[in-house]
Amino acid sequence: MKELLSNVSETASLLDIHASVGGTGPGRRRGIEVLNKSAIVLVVACWEAYVEDLAKTSLEFMIKHAADHHAFPDSVLERVASKNNGLKAWALAGDGWKQALSDNLAEVLAKTTGTLNTPRAAQVDELFAKTIGRKDISKTWRWSGRTSTQAVSALDSLVTLRGSIAHRVKHSASVRKQDVMNAFDLVGRLSIRSNNEIRAFIHSRVSRYPWDEMTYMATA
Repeated sequence: MKELLSNVSETASLLDIHASVGGTGPGRRRGIEVLNKSAIVLVVACWEAYVEDLAKTSLEFMIKHAADHHAFPDSVLERVASKNNGLKAWALAGDGWKQALSDNLAEVLAKTTGTLNTPRAAQVDELFAKTIGRKDISKTWRWSGRTSTQAVSALDSLVTLRGSIAHRVKHSASVRKQDVMNAFDLVGRLSIRSNNEIRAFIHSRVSRYPWDEMTYMATA
C-alpha cells in the first residue's frame, strides 16, 4: 500500500507539471507528451507493486491467524506438498507448514517477477491462485459501466502501452493526458475491487477480516 500511495503521489505531481506547463484550457498540448508517457509508466508500476504487496500481506495474515494448514485451499496445499514429500507431509510438519507456504510465495514471485513486470490479468490471477488459493480474481473486476471482460482488456492494453513506452517503441497514436487519467482511474478501481475481494476471501478461510473494506472515489 505504501508503494501504491508513493506512485500515486508521483503521478499526481506529473499531472500538476502538465497543467503548469501546458495549461488547463481545451486543446492539444505540444511538446509535453513525455510527461504523459512517464505518468503511464508510473501508473503501471503502481499497479505492479500493489499486486505484489497484496499477495504478501494476504499470505502473512492467513498464516498468522489460521488454526492450521487446512485454512488454505487444497490447490495450494497440493502445490506445496508436491515439493515436500506429498500431502502426508502436512500431518507431520507441526508449524513447518507456515514456512512451507512462505517459501511457496517466494518461489511464485521469483518465477512471476518477469511476467509481473507486465502485470496483466492472467499473471495476477496466477499469483493469487498459487499463493493463497483465490482463483480468477480478475473475474470480479467489474463496476457500473464496465464488465470484467472490458476491465481485463483495458488493463492488458495499458500494460502493452507501458511496455512499448519503456522499450521506446514508436506509437501511431500519441499518449494524451486523458489516457493518463483513464489509466489512473482504471488502476484505482482494480485495486479497490481486488482489496475487497481478497478481504472477503481471507475472512472465509480464517474468520477474520485483515483490513477495512474500501470504496473508490473517482477523481475524474
